Amino acid sequence: MLNTKEKMILQFLYQHRGEYSTSKALADYLSYSDRTIRTYIKKLSTDLSVEEAGFRIVSKQGFGYQLDIIDDDIYHHFLVENDLAVGLDYGDIENRHKAILNKLIFEEETVLFDDLAEQLFVSRSTLSSDFKKIRSQLAKYQLSIESKPYRGVYVLGNEQDKRHFIMDYFFGDHFHQNMSHFVGKDMLTLPLSMEELTIIVLDECRNEGLKLSDYAIQNLVIHLALAIQRFQKGFRISPVDLNAKKYAKELAVAKNISKRLSRRLVQDELIPPEETAYIALHLISKSNVNEDVNIERANLRQEVSLGIEACDANEGYDFANDPSLMEGLMSHLDILLERLNNNIHLTNPLLDDIKNRYLDIFRLTTDFMSGLPSFQKYHLSEDEIAYVALHFMASIERQKERNKLSVLVICATGFGSAQMLKNRIINELGQLVTISDVIGYYDLTNDKLKDVDVIMSTIDLSNLVFNIPVQTVSVFLSEQEVLDAKKTFSQLRGKHHQKKVQQNHSVSSEDVLLASFESYFSKDHFIVLEKADKSELISEMIRLLIPDNVSQQEELADLIKGRERLSTLVFDQDIAVPHPLKPINEKHQIAVAIIKNGLYWEDGFENIKLIFLVAPSIYSNEGLKPITSRMVDLVDLPDVKNELLNAKDFETFKAIFLDSKRS
Repeated sequence: MLNTKEKMILQFLYQHRGEYSTSKALADYLSYSDRTIRTYIKKLSTDLSVEEAGFRIVSKQGFGYQLDIIDDDIYHHFLVENDLAVGLDYGDIENRHKAILNKLIFEEETVLFDDLAEQLFVSRSTLSSDFKKIRSQLAKYQLSIESKPYRGVYVLGNEQDKRHFIMDYFFGDHFHQNMSHFVGKDMLTLPLSMEELTIIVLDECRNEGLKLSDYAIQNLVIHLALAIQRFQKGFRISPVDLNAKKYAKELAVAKNISKRLSRRLVQDELIPPEETAYIALHLISKSNVNEDVNIERANLRQEVSLGIEACDANEGYDFANDPSLMEGLMSHLDILLERLNNNIHLTNPLLDDIKNRYLDIFRLTTDFMSGLPSFQKYHLSEDEIAYVALHFMASIERQKERNKLSVLVICATGFGSAQMLKNRIINELGQLVTISDVIGYYDLTNDKLKDVDVIMSTIDLSNLVFNIPVQTVSVFLSEQEVLDAKKTFSQLRGKHHQKKVQQNHSVSSEDVLLASFESYFSKDHFIVLEKADKSELISEMIRLLIPDNVSQQEELADLIKGRERLSTLVFDQDIAVPHPLKPINEKHQIAVAIIKNGLYWEDGFENIKLIFLVAPSIYSNEGLKPITSRMVDLVDLPDVKNELLNAKDFETFKAIFLDSKRS
């Protein structure tokens, strides 16, 4: 078995698979020394063979370490053997906080601090920092975290305050928005709200001291909502045979939930005994299971994880980065296995709606379930597959919300006009974007551009170069401007889609790029150096573009500095694109410098190697857009960028820059 430090290192490398992680990055994250990290990685590499673990740790000088999975089956068996689940990324602080609070206040577990650090794959110092923030959250509800020797940490406070916190934190706006993704208003008509259903379930579980996770509660609420619709349509389920003595607490809670629902729906005996027993199935405590069942669940988790990764690879979704999907599926599939073993089959009132409106998701779910070894001995009806499909539908909606583009709006006019444009964007494009801010031209800074995907401006910014698209619009946002914006946004959604768009460029667009290159670039404006100083290099590049006019050279240098004061000119760790606030040259030109050993540009970017100095024209800059688009593409094309950095002459640079097959 692996020790805690080894598990934490492997978890980190798994979460960063596909990229190299330096020993310093690992050390900072895990609060160890570089030397400790190197020692443990050496031990892992020495002690574990590919045949027994299914992976190797690749070391590359100057880059760090990377997890290379050789055999998926052996690797995931190794994870199960070592209690290493890959469902949640505990490197994400929100996931950690939720997991901690789930244990302490929702499931009311008392846990030793070191055990919790091991379960979450974090160091004691990281966990201590988490607890400071959690204490602050709980204090608003008159709750505190206490600690006792050999007992561990736990939450102290009265039950009413705990329920108040649970409803706000676990079942707040985000939860109910998520619930609406499962069963939208147009798909499901209920005589009571999801909020009320949640309160009924939560109250009765807490009253009997039944400890369930928020995912288990969520699944039960979904079931109850669908059960009510089944009743309304006259459906009934088969009897469920549960051990009344073994599951006395769960059956008691289920009966209380049924009574409250019956009273609320003003129909006595509305919830039949077989439905009450099925509610109890959802309530069976995860803590009352033996070791064999825990191993089965660990195996199922790995099956689900592999199935989710396969869906992402085949369909282009991002299910693997949705922890709610993993936990929701695990909770649902646990119950489904129990039902299948007891020969209990359900009808799904939403089956026709799902197949008619979400047939692609239904088919995806069918493929997913057929790939789970734990279910291959059972026959799954379309009704059951439709229930599982609800989880994927909800995840897709969460992805849409998470992947909304962030828009920075730049206006030159007054507050009223800016608000008009903001409202027009929200009304016309609100499903695709969120507005990060509305600012004036001279308020543009690096902070304003942080995490922004696209700029919408009422001012013509064509003389400036940004590493994100700029859409010029009117304050009224015309229909054509809306269509143009949607086209731009669609090209930004998903790198795989963006690459397909780039690969489908026509011959004419390649001709345009070639003509633009010839117009802007020149062998006389291309230099390759071993090393350089930023200020001296920019001065030299300006002299290449304006060889005979010192005052114009100085003016261009001042305008470049002014542009840099607005926001950074760096595109990524290797590329910078200096350019002026406004054009002053009669002819548009671009100078290129390749610095083999890199140069210091600014804090955080100490090794810039490729510099494009863009000097636009005061008259016309036709063809600049495809050039700057190709520059931006380089950020996501590291192989092409590296080839450019190794170019020894202008002709080689030109051939690589223009090669459409590499984009």
